[in-house]
Formats: sequence, structure tokens, C-alpha cells
Amino acid sequence: MSRQVIFDLQARLEFEEAVVWYDGQQPGLGDRFEDAVHATVQLILQNPERFKPVSQTIRVARVGIFKNYSVFFRVRPDFIGIVSVFHGARNPAELRRRLK
Repeated sequence: MSRQVIFDLQARLEFEEAVVWYDGQQPGLGDRFEDAVHATVQLILQNPERFKPVSQTIRVARVGIFKNYSVFFRVRPDFIGIVSVFHGARNPAELRRRLK
């Protein structure tokens, strides 16, 4: 059975903002970031349990060549819920609040 991937609204917004920011730094870099996040999500779909748990319900996967970014997700029987696409330099209190 194949699971769906569902982004929380806030995770989708921060992901899209990062794509725009990277495109502003260098044309095409946003596309590379987007591809790296999608590749990470595919790895999560293949075997979500291989990624480190950070709580009882949340796991984390680093984003390929964009190592400062991590995808935080929940594993459910029929879907993977993306909670955050988080840059490591951001305020960790914001992340902790969302992971509850």
C-alpha cells in the first residue's frame, strides 16, 4: 500500500518561502532546493522508520545537499504528515511548539 504525503499548512508555507528565497539568491537554486526536498520525501516514503525519532510521534530527515534543512514528519498508517521543513538556524522554540 502506498502512503500519501500531506504537508501541514505551515510546513507548506515555509517550504515555498525557502524556494523563493533560494531563487532570489541564485536563479535555479530554488528549483534545486525543491528537488532536494522532494527527494527526501521519497526516501521517507520508502522507509520512514529508518529516520531518527525526535519524539514519540515525530521523525526527522536531513535534506540532501541542503544539510541545514530538515524535514520533520509523522508516520500514520495511510499517510506521512510533513510537520516542518525547518532551517537549523531558525529559532528552535518555534519548532518545539509545532512538534507538540
